[in-house]
Amino acid sequence: MTGGGTGIGLAITRALVQAGAHVTIVGRDLARLDKVRSELANVSTLQADLAVKTERERLVAEVSSQDRPLDLLINNAGIMQYFALADDRALDRLDTELALDLHAPIHLTTALLPHLLARPEAAIVNITTGLIYAPFGNTPGYSAAKAGLHGFTRSLRWQVRNTNLKVVELMPPAVDTNMTRRYDGSKTDAASIAKALMQGLANGVDEVRPGQTKALYAMSRLAPAFIFRALNKAVDKTPLD
Repeated sequence: MTGGGTGIGLAITRALVQAGAHVTIVGRDLARLDKVRSELANVSTLQADLAVKTERERLVAEVSSQDRPLDLLINNAGIMQYFALADDRALDRLDTELALDLHAPIHLTTALLPHLLARPEAAIVNITTGLIYAPFGNTPGYSAAKAGLHGFTRSLRWQVRNTNLKVVELMPPAVDTNMTRRYDGSKTDAASIAKALMQGLANGVDEVRPGQTKALYAMSRLAPAFIFRALNKAVDKTPLD
């Protein structure tokens, strides 16, 4: 579980532990990881900055060398920044977001795929967003990365369709986490997102659209231009960095 020390990742970690799984959580903040490990049974930790390629390679090597089998990979870690593409720092910000939100899950998935395919039953969960249906104009890096991850997830699912590996995409709406602290629209709680994912895994669902994402999906098919304008008029109230 990448980004398992806070927010949606922590809520899913709790749900998995409650279901009897052993969960290895990955993140940059060692103190936060250790806090979760002290509070939850059957949790181990690995510190890594997933935006850095060599750190991802080290993580893959450590996970691959463990005696405990790998049955589930959840790519959850990510950041979201509000900024103008005309800003002097835009390219650096795009590089940072694409590295963590897109390159990292693709790297980890591809590198660990042989291990997961070798298991009698396994799954990969990529966490994107309901915004793949109507992106925020003020979060260009996040929107581009999640749209790319959505496409990669569909391609992966097609390639492994005749195997025992399940590929699931979780598309949360706005969730009350540190990432969305600046967004003043309605938000759901992380625990309900974790519950929706667990139900989706149990039911064999390919795409899990909890809460408002269901409505966003439907509106994007009926009136894509309208829902895009409506969302972005609301989000334009959020100041840029």
